[in-house]
Amino acid sequence: MNNIHNTAIIGDSVRLGDGVCIGAYAIVEPDVEIGNNTVIEPHAKVCSGARIGANCRICSFANVSGLPQDLHFDASLKTYAQIGDGTVVRECASVHRATFEGKSTVVGKNCLIMTSGHIGHDCVVGDNVIIANYAALAGHVHCGDFAFMSGGVMIHQRTRIGEGVIVSGNSAASMDIPPFVIAEDRNNLGGLNLIGMTRRGMSRAEISEIKSAYFKVYGGGAVRKNALELLESGTVKFDGTRRFLEFFKMPERRYLFPRKSRR
Repeated sequence: MNNIHNTAIIGDSVRLGDGVCIGAYAIVEPDVEIGNNTVIEPHAKVCSGARIGANCRICSFANVSGLPQDLHFDASLKTYAQIGDGTVVRECASVHRATFEGKSTVVGKNCLIMTSGHIGHDCVVGDNVIIANYAALAGHVHCGDFAFMSGGVMIHQRTRIGEGVIVSGNSAASMDIPPFVIAEDRNNLGGLNLIGMTRRGMSRAEISEIKSAYFKVYGGGAVRKNALELLESGTVKFDGTRRFLEFFKMPERRYLFPRKSRR
């Protein structure tokens, strides 16, 4: 049985799972899907095109599937914002829908979007990602699993963020951030996120191989060339190392690097 406050506004063609709770003065526009046991808190706004999974919480004054902040967007297009199971969107946070017909902004499972965090149009965010207070992903950002954007972080549009990355507070990035590293300041690579890898249960041997690969990639010369040569050497034993190196496969990208080294 669903629990819907009598002051909530529910549009036509809204599809609700079982055990959904919608609080006072919340607005759920037409063409929305909300999964089982999800809570929409008072004064939250869930806009057309939202596809929210089970066991989620959309907190007060949050906005899910709002119109993209794109001057060229055609509001008549049918686009979406998908929120995975178990994800929490805290108060005043926003997730905007995609800009291309039939496409979705995607937020994975068990994510936490803290107060006033923002995920822009056409972003793809993995599972178990944390977007801290006042952090923002601009449009078309891709963010891997278990990444952590600290408070006040600003990520430029179309940037890629690898899995297991931590971006330090008040930092900014406009270059791709490889998996398992720490990004800090403005486009500065601060080393490996060894604590994060340990907390994820990666073995010492795997962490050691990733550490070795990191120093070989950033030991001098072109980082992409170094990564591809190591990947093709046949010496890589662990999946984590392989994922770290495969991140560099995409051509014509700029990859984060330590300021003291050459690109």
